[in-house]
Amino acid sequence: MDVLKLTVVAESPASAEVSLPLSGLIQKVRLVFGNNPGGSVDVTLSALDDLEGEFIVSRQNQPTNVTLYPRRQVQDNAANPLTLDGSRPLCEPYAVRGRLKLSLQDANLGSFCTAWIWLTH
Repeated sequence: MDVLKLTVVAESPASAEVSLPLSGLIQKVRLVFGNNPGGSVDVTLSALDDLEGEFIVSRQNQPTNVTLYPRRQVQDNAANPLTLDGSRPLCEPYAVRGRLKLSLQDANLGSFCTAWIWLTH
């Protein structure tokens, strides 16, 4: 298991940091905020090669340190979501191949967010 660290510093209303190319399954993400980000801060973690608007992690107005276990619902060959019993979604770790992007919006200038990402191959 690898642990990737991405840090984005608020230098403008919308700031971002991009990782090197990677591939694997995201098992866990730890978000750590610092230097008074403000209460209206938004943070997103996404894969650059995925659909626009699809996020691995998305948190609005919650600048608190948190550990998340992002999952994506499994689909069949016709893109229908699969469930365990007709009501509970069948999910798996988020698969990524390419670069990750950590974005910080509406944060106080000089504040930051660090994402620690646990990835298996």
